Amino acid sequence: MSTLTEEQRKRIEENRRKAIERRAALSGAVNKNPSNSLSIASTANNTNGNRQIITSNNSSSIPKSVSPVFPNKYPNNALNQNKTSNLIPVASNSKNEKQVAKIFQSHDYVKGNCVLLNRKRFYVDMGYNKEVIEIFKAIPNRLYDMQTKKWNFLIEDHEKLMALLKPLQPNVLIVPLPRFILKIFSQVPETRTIKDYDLSTLDPVMLHSLLPFQKDGVKFGIQNEGRVLIADDMGLGKTIQAIAIANYYSNDWPLLVVTPSSVRYSWEQSFHTWLPSLDKAEISVINSGKDHIPNNKVILMSYDLLTKMKDVIVKRKFKSVIFDESHSLKNPKSARTKAAQEVIKNVKRIIMLSGTPALSRPIELYTQLSALRPREFFSYMEYGMRYCNGKQTPWGWDFNGSSNMGELQILLEETVMIRRLKSDVLQQLPSKFRQMILLDPSRISTKSKVLMAMSRKLQQESLKGMERRGVLLEYFHETGEVKLKAVCEYILDLLESDKKFICFAHHQNVINGICKVIEEKRIDYIRIDGSVSSEQRLKLCEKFQLNDSCKVAVLSITSANCGITLTAANLVVFAELFWNPGILTQAEDRAHRIGQQDNVVVQYLVAKGTADDEIWPLVQRKLDVLNKAGLSKDNFKSADTVLREQIDQPKLEDFWNELDKSLEGEWKLNCDIPEKRMKLVP
Repeated sequence: MSTLTEEQRKRIEENRRKAIERRAALSGAVNKNPSNSLSIASTANNTNGNRQIITSNNSSSIPKSVSPVFPNKYPNNALNQNKTSNLIPVASNSKNEKQVAKIFQSHDYVKGNCVLLNRKRFYVDMGYNKEVIEIFKAIPNRLYDMQTKKWNFLIEDHEKLMALLKPLQPNVLIVPLPRFILKIFSQVPETRTIKDYDLSTLDPVMLHSLLPFQKDGVKFGIQNEGRVLIADDMGLGKTIQAIAIANYYSNDWPLLVVTPSSVRYSWEQSFHTWLPSLDKAEISVINSGKDHIPNNKVILMSYDLLTKMKDVIVKRKFKSVIFDESHSLKNPKSARTKAAQEVIKNVKRIIMLSGTPALSRPIELYTQLSALRPREFFSYMEYGMRYCNGKQTPWGWDFNGSSNMGELQILLEETVMIRRLKSDVLQQLPSKFRQMILLDPSRISTKSKVLMAMSRKLQQESLKGMERRGVLLEYFHETGEVKLKAVCEYILDLLESDKKFICFAHHQNVINGICKVIEEKRIDYIRIDGSVSSEQRLKLCEKFQLNDSCKVAVLSITSANCGITLTAANLVVFAELFWNPGILTQAEDRAHRIGQQDNVVVQYLVAKGTADDEIWPLVQRKLDVLNKAGLSKDNFKSADTVLREQIDQPKLEDFWNELDKSLEGEWKLNCDIPEKRMKLVP
């Protein structure tokens, strides 16, 4: 029952009568002079509340009866998508039209916007108006926030409030909540809940490997029927969650996995690691556009190959798709986005992964969100106007801004997105954990004559002493050379994520190649190797620690593994391996030390068919010996992906031990105090 006084009712009725007379007068003026041109103003939903002006010289676009109440659709001028017009006439030469325009220029004209506050309530963002406030007070469950000075209401009272405000038109214009939001939040609980699903159907190895928060991510994906955006912070295991969701829906395979080119083979290794029940022969990596797409259960390919092979992929009729680094699809005009849209038209399960979901520029999310919820999501124009502070310019609509971000986050978390930061789940994570990244073998020339010759030579039992040492060093050096192209591709992918990271390498040519790639991208970085003095080191470290624009620290493994602090980064990447695990763990701890507020992810880039095949298991064995002796707490065997050591393959451990002994005392590492030196211990 309404609590409005008789005087308020009369005032509302009087305003209503005047509005009807104005509309009738305006309609008559337009009909008498159909050739007259008008400027049409559409009030867009943006953060500063300014109206955007759309100019039209076509009188046929002017409705005979113009209602200033905003429907849930936005102007059809831009995309011609909407049937309902919400255009508002403003100044022209007509006397009647000028009278109407005075309404919008007067202090009594109030415009506002309904915005989602939380899962159960919305607030009205508007200026002061006494009549509107009286109506607000007539809603029993209204609340007033003293800090924001805004009134908020239960979503279930939305229609009642809009009905009470309607008689105040056109002096009061309040944009209601979109129907899409009302439909979703009309019957939700106050807090978001993730249903408990039985995960016992997952591969036992997979189920055992999932951390509690990762299980929640899998259940969220199942709750959304396998159409989900996992936007967890980097290093929280998006890959294992995606594979687990796909495993749950294995009846909806074949599965297509689209990734950046540099990590295709890491994904293949991840399937081997966490889904050992899946026959390796059922997993195929596509290397070129000429490759045949086999009838296997899992197909892995890059975004570029997806673009080239779109027609073949569409005919293959995949039922499930994983898009790794799905922000690669942010541009709706790009060839890769158009190809992806064609591929997923009839796909049942779509799993998208991105640690950088572009919430600072929400328009970049639209293509991903509309793919996950194609039938019920906003149109591009609606989304751009409501969440991107849409503005019309002489060159078209500008959707590069942001607006109503709190509402957008609530909407995403309710429908398609789960996002956890490291700080949210830090107690479930180790303070430091390692990942072995398998580099793209198509970018590595393992068949080079030099590499093959050295590999064969090392198998010769007659090879002794200094001669063997020379072959080992040459083999290690050649490995850095053949890995460089694949390493640089991986670094480029990391640069796209806009994250700070440390990159270690050993050989000068590898360090130079990495620096060249960073410079070509015009990204600020520091470089510390043996040629950098102690004074310069301090300045460079300070730059990396304090300057947000300095994104990368390129360091020499043997020259910068101690004596410096770089806790501004929580990602450490080793472009090359090193046979002494003590040196590697010291290098890791440039980021993992006092002052680090986050857990540290350490990635080792490994190439099959090179010296890495021997060095990686060698490092594991050496560290295992130190652990048993109580001399180390680190364990490389905990790395996500581990190359399986072939028992019948000759070991190089004895060779490396001999090399260590011959080098002991020759290689020395600078600590932060020049007088203190530390020998390389085998």
